[in-house]
Amino acid sequence: MNKKYILHIAVAGSMLFASCSKNLDDVQPNTQVTFDQINRSNLPLVINGAKLALTNNALYQIYGLQDVMGDDFQSISYVTYEGNNVPSTDNSLTFAYRQPYQCIANANMAINFAAQQPAGDSLITVNLGEAYLLRGYSYMLLTEMFGDVVIIKGGENPKDHPVRNPVGEVRQLIEADLKAASTQLPDYNGKSLNGSKQAAQLLLARLYLNLGRNDEALALANVVISSNRLTLQSNFGDIFKSGTTSPEALYRVNEMSTVGSALYGIPALFGPGKYAGAVRAGSGNTWVDSTLLKTYDASDIRRAFFLKNKGGSILDSVYFVTKFPEETTPSYPICRYSEAFLIVAEANARKGVIDVTAYNQLRAARKASLRNNSDFANTAAFLAEIEMERRREFVGERLRWSDMQRFGKMNAWLQSFGQPASHVLLPIPTHEFALNPNLTQNADYSK
Repeated sequence: MNKKYILHIAVAGSMLFASCSKNLDDVQPNTQVTFDQINRSNLPLVINGAKLALTNNALYQIYGLQDVMGDDFQSISYVTYEGNNVPSTDNSLTFAYRQPYQCIANANMAINFAAQQPAGDSLITVNLGEAYLLRGYSYMLLTEMFGDVVIIKGGENPKDHPVRNPVGEVRQLIEADLKAASTQLPDYNGKSLNGSKQAAQLLLARLYLNLGRNDEALALANVVISSNRLTLQSNFGDIFKSGTTSPEALYRVNEMSTVGSALYGIPALFGPGKYAGAVRAGSGNTWVDSTLLKTYDASDIRRAFFLKNKGGSILDSVYFVTKFPEETTPSYPICRYSEAFLIVAEANARKGVIDVTAYNQLRAARKASLRNNSDFANTAAFLAEIEMERRREFVGERLRWSDMQRFGKMNAWLQSFGQPASHVLLPIPTHEFALNPNLTQNADYSK
């Protein structure tokens, strides 16, 4: 198995400049739209700029690395990520650290503008809600990657060189942002490229689950399910298409290939490279752990989204995940409806209750076998099955690294590579220390 880290880092150096006056629709801002130029008409541009900043129109370069660091994938392309010993000079870290901050900078401008406007304008309200949603999600990425990170809310002087805020403080901001988003955003209407109340609630439920706040996670996941705004669908592959109107996609971001090629996006990381003589996305050097494939029922519709093929630089035939379609408009899931069902099952189990209802609802939609409460001797056995079901459902969607921590697998995993427990976090990129000398490096890494 291999290790790689999904690049989402949080620091405050150069991003503070963007929070003050940079271009809202360009990852390398100029002065096309400054904070003083924001108005009601171009506020949606600010939100679109935040999404573009998050993706940098090449999100595939960092999106799946955290999954590859875990036990779902093996890779010979990302050796330091596989070994969970990424050097602070790694080039990908710079993008992982900066892109979420660039998104935050644009979100801050939208939030600060909206705070100055009279209440009651629905357009401003909806865009404010999505700004909170994007800022909360970006800080989630940063804390998952780097732990303590600098909080910026706009207007800071970058020469102040702020220190990193404790992760607990950052999580409080994430919680507040997602709560604010859930009150400002409308219900889900099938347009998963737009923020919704249910997307904010589900991300908040995810946060609570990872923090061990199981009662709150359970309550919010049930609210999402009972909203009757989403349904589990039988065509699993449609969920991941860029133009989908899927009733369960919930929230995602799209980008456009700059060269009109279908070889970018997530398939560029996980794809086979070639198949049956045809060029496919990817290098063929990052593949799914075969033991995971063996856990799918023969009838499970998700099983069809794997391709067995010779590896790019190895002699063996291995399995590649293909649920992410090769398109000129790559799409990246942020949260999907199915997560609510597995949060309900897990939160109940962590409260000492074996209840297969939500678990079976998802399994039925995926045409997999159903279970009875009596099939599990205790909650530990049920939790082990929920963990495996999460792997089957979300492989390649950057949830596994957090899952390994929550299910108590992380320390042993890191030890198997001879790495300290502190390598659950990535290092702060070397470049950032020149921008902000008050930053500290994560434990067991050098600057």
